[in-house]
Amino acid sequence: MSEDQDRCMGLAAPLLPEFYDIWHHAFGEYQKYPTEFTAEHDNTTMANCIRSHAWTEVVRRFDGRKGFNLLRLGRLNLLLCRDETVWRFKLVDGSGRHSNYQTEQQKNFDDQLPLPGLPSEAVRLTSGYQPDEAGHSIARVIVARPIGRQIEWASQVNIVDDVASWVDITPPRLPGTERVDFKRRK
Repeated sequence: MSEDQDRCMGLAAPLLPEFYDIWHHAFGEYQKYPTEFTAEHDNTTMANCIRSHAWTEVVRRFDGRKGFNLLRLGRLNLLLCRDETVWRFKLVDGSGRHSNYQTEQQKNFDDQLPLPGLPSEAVRLTSGYQPDEAGHSIARVIVARPIGRQIEWASQVNIVDDVASWVDITPPRLPGTERVDFKRRK
């Protein structure tokens, strides 16, 4: 596990049970839709519905809560936590990567670039869910750290006896394919 992953997951630790519950709540709400409607939904529609339910739950839990700010930058909904982490909520694949049309704001978020209203030192993270193959349940809840189109690292969130933990699920990189940060190189 990298130092960055350990530091970020330490900051995220108090939020993991809530994010886990938020995704399961949102998925459960979608499962209540009549099957004659969901049968007509493609994967994008399903993901949009679940994400909408998740964001509504984020607002319920964090609006007005000390240390938390709900931000809407264009179509980008973000949760700022104690000026330390900024969260997006997305459907992700097994490596923590989200896929959708990338707006300029979304690219800037993933590239860790400045955005209005966000402290530059706040780490941009994605809280996501990966559905099972059939789309009937959540296979896992994931926290990922995007850097551009790459995933720097990803962790699977586990809840056992109401205690949250995480496991590093970052896919191994082939030698020579590691990210190079030219800003930090001297």
